[in-house]
This record gives sequence, C-alpha cells and structure tokens, in this order.
Amino acid sequence: MSLPLVIADLEAGYEPGLPIVRGASLAAQPGEIVAILGPNGAGKSTLVKAVAGLVPVTAGSVRLGEQDITRVPAHRLGALGLGFVPQTENVFTNLTIAENLELAAALQKVPARDRLPALYELFPDLARQRTLLAGRLSGGQRQMLAIARALVRIPHVLMLDEPSAGLSPRMVVEVFGKLREIRAAGVTLVLVEQNVKAALGIADRAAVLVEGRERVVAPAAELARDARIAELYLGRHVEAAS
Repeated sequence: MSLPLVIADLEAGYEPGLPIVRGASLAAQPGEIVAILGPNGAGKSTLVKAVAGLVPVTAGSVRLGEQDITRVPAHRLGALGLGFVPQTENVFTNLTIAENLELAAALQKVPARDRLPALYELFPDLARQRTLLAGRLSGGQRQMLAIARALVRIPHVLMLDEPSAGLSPRMVVEVFGKLREIRAAGVTLVLVEQNVKAALGIADRAAVLVEGRERVVAPAAELARDARIAELYLGRHVEAAS
C-alpha cells in the first residue's frame, strides 16, 4: 500500500527572500493521480523540485505517510519511497538503456536481477533495444527510460515534471497509458503538466497553481468541464476529456 504525500503551507525558491512557491498546500492520497496545472511562472515545477529536495524550502512541511521529509536530501528520498522524474537531463545519454537501469539499481541498492525483468515487461520498447545508447532514443522512449529508472526502487509516490514535454500526440497517449499502468500497480502519481487536456484525462484530482499557491483543487473531471476555470487560470479553453 502506498503512502499519502501531504504538502502544507510550503514556501520555496532559489534566492533567499524571493519565494516562488508561496504557501502551497496539496495532498495526494494513496492510489491517486494528481495533476498540478497553472499558467507559466506559477511555480509548478519549483513546487515538485522543492518536494524532491532540489530547491531550498524556507517554510511549511512535506510529509510522506508519517515521515517528515521536508529537508531530507534528494539522494535519500528514494529509500523513503519518493521518486522524481525531472523534465530534462533525466537519463545518461552516453549509457545504454540497460546500463542506465543497472546504474539506477546500484545507486538505489536494489539487485538488478530482482527488478529489471519487471521493468522490461512494463516497457517492452526498452527491452527490445536494451543495448542502444539512451542518446539515440526518441523523446517518448527517453521519457519511458527516465520513468523506469525512477521505478527501480518501487516508490510510494512518483512525481513527474512535464512528462509530455516535446512528445508527439501519439507518444503522449503511450506515455500516459504507462502512467495508468503504474498507478494500477499501486504507485501514487503527482505530475506537473502544460498539456491540460491530457493531464485532466488521466488525473483523479487537479490543483491549479497561481503565483505559487493553489487557487483551485477539484476532481479532474469537474475542472475539465469548467470553462471559467480554464479561462481564468489556464489561459485556454479545455475540452472535456473523453
């Protein structure tokens, strides 16, 4: 059973005295997919990077289950059950697919023989090309490799920053289909997304961030139907997810 992730009144930023995340609160319950949406500059990526230990936190708290992980160093969070897939530089391009996964297993102290077969089963494209350098993969294949690396030590919560960025519509459908499979296996997902329609189509709930704080938190299907929310906070019309 996965654990809840609870973010409370979080303030974070890159420069002292200049917070980008300004008191954001959000919870992801076990088995949920939660999408974080909002206009450019709203602090979406900074929020998940702060939770992942990559941006200094100046106030508030982050809890994973009963554990306070607010200021736990990034390299220790995997062992506590939090995975993170950054938008860029999320694989080693000069290593093969197999070497990327074996390195991730070694760093996480997980026996590769125990975990890699299941990952290759989840991502058959990676299994077929395991000797190929990651730098030669398509955008969608590279994203799948990045996700597989984050799943080497099965996390309670997996956070993803813009998983659809730069992907073709066909690959967005494929990658998001894999996210559904990962959730079905018991992993809670939190994703930052600019592709609002795709995010609302997969999420159970969504939070709209504006100026570093959550302005709206609601069921994804409800937000997908609310043209007023889309116009006010997302800057576009969002068609209802099919």
